[in-house]
Amino acid sequence: MGGRGTRLRPLTLTAPKPMLPTAGVPFLTHQMARAREAGIDHVVLATSYRAETFEEYFGDGSALGIDLEYVTETQPLGTGGGIRNVAERLRAKPDEPVIVFNGDVLSGHDIAAQVALHERSAAAVTLYLTEVDDPRAFGCVPVDETGRVTAFLEKTPEPVTNLINAGSTCSGAT
Repeated sequence: MGGRGTRLRPLTLTAPKPMLPTAGVPFLTHQMARAREAGIDHVVLATSYRAETFEEYFGDGSALGIDLEYVTETQPLGTGGGIRNVAERLRAKPDEPVIVFNGDVLSGHDIAAQVALHERSAAAVTLYLTEVDDPRAFGCVPVDETGRVTAFLEKTPEPVTNLINAGSTCSGAT
């Protein structure tokens, strides 16, 4: 959760984007509750901007029925760097996938179904993609006829597809 939420200012001057109130609780509460419903019981939060607010609110995660750990980036590492930064805290067994969520994306997709598809297909990585009317603001993710990702294209004025990465990824265990 590395961004400073500049597009949501002044709301994010005092709280990181995932901690902004949504339906009476921090946005991230909804995402962690959905993860728990899908059987995820251990979460490692990669934090940076106003990192202390996460632990102050969620503590050890027991109120949500999860074991919660925190790893704070002292300098921005990007998505891949953030994942690498928490890797030593992951507890997946060799036959279990690791699920990565963007901290500012909440969807109604079936997380357990995504994990089941990932395991059935024996894929190295399974992304949750969604269609949008106008992908120019998001970047796009073209796939071939089998559903295999062929590229990640940053925000472009002429997208080749309307599929975007919706912020939920399964990968093989660490």
